[in-house]
Amino acid sequence: MERIWSGSWSALVRPWSRRIDQAWISWTVLIRPTGMVSPSSGIVCGVSKRLADWPSVTDRFLHVEGRRVRILSARGRRTPGAEPQLLVHGLGGSSVTWVEVIRGLSRRGPVVAVDLPGFGRTPIVDDDSLTVQGYRDFVLEVADALAWDRFTLHGNSMGGLIGTLLAAKHPDRVDRLVLVSPALPPRTPLGFLRPNRATIDGMLPVAISSLTAAALGVVGLAGPGLDARRNRAMLRLIFPDPDGVDRAVLDLMAADFAEDIAGVDRRRALLSATRSISSLWADPRCSWRAVRQVQAPTLLLGGTQDALVPAKVLRAVLAERPDWEGHVLDDRRHALMLEDPEAYLRIFDDWHTGAAAA
Repeated sequence: MERIWSGSWSALVRPWSRRIDQAWISWTVLIRPTGMVSPSSGIVCGVSKRLADWPSVTDRFLHVEGRRVRILSARGRRTPGAEPQLLVHGLGGSSVTWVEVIRGLSRRGPVVAVDLPGFGRTPIVDDDSLTVQGYRDFVLEVADALAWDRFTLHGNSMGGLIGTLLAAKHPDRVDRLVLVSPALPPRTPLGFLRPNRATIDGMLPVAISSLTAAALGVVGLAGPGLDARRNRAMLRLIFPDPDGVDRAVLDLMAADFAEDIAGVDRRRALLSATRSISSLWADPRCSWRAVRQVQAPTLLLGGTQDALVPAKVLRAVLAERPDWEGHVLDDRRHALMLEDPEAYLRIFDDWHTGAAAA
């Protein structure tokens, strides 16, 4: 095949890196929390608080391998059949991206949404590997700290890629897998294609980080460089109608950028994770091998209007794994659990009930 794309990923990332630097200056405010760190793994540390608009959801820190990890959690039902569920966000996101579905998911058991290192309010520590594979191992450490031997894993975007690799490597731990617009690469290496501009925008940090910046702009915390037109354009990556977005969700997203971890941590995590995803996209064999190796029953969700993970990639995954259940929804975008939480919960419940009966 003729090689069409001859540029380098470093050349693509460099200008976006400069724009991230400028953006951080506009909106990052540093507030360090107090609170004691517990001496052993799995103990809640610091101050737990319930979210005003989601009273069943608790915002707290968990002690994992000697570090503080921010989680949103709901207890769920306490029965022998209760199934724990672990929720993993995408590039530039945080546990907040799951807040609209945590309560509904907790009908089946305890739910924890985690902030990956460098995102949300989980700071980076010295030995962190800020790569897809490093985050895969980190998610397993969180499950260990929670004493969850087996669990259902929900992953959005980069979180879906992380979940796929985790389910493939540790089939004894992942009971079920839910992939929401997972950042799985096209079968053809990007080195031999001219990348679609919308896809490249989605792969690079500015797209998702600017989504949160847009939320900050809407609630009045962003700097003057983020105008109303750009805010709306970024929000449209997920929401068809930015004016219809729940203000409480935007407030919660904005709060993550006004608390705890330094902007340098965020930028470092964004750039490192982007390079890791880029390498997996440049050589997709590892990711597609993982798709083939997943043993857990899997639900794949996406949308025809997703500018970040094209529907044709999701359909190719479903062709590779016809045993997976897939829903590529008309007029839906990149994060169904935020855009249409009712549809997310309905599809999940129907699939879960059917999978349990099979």
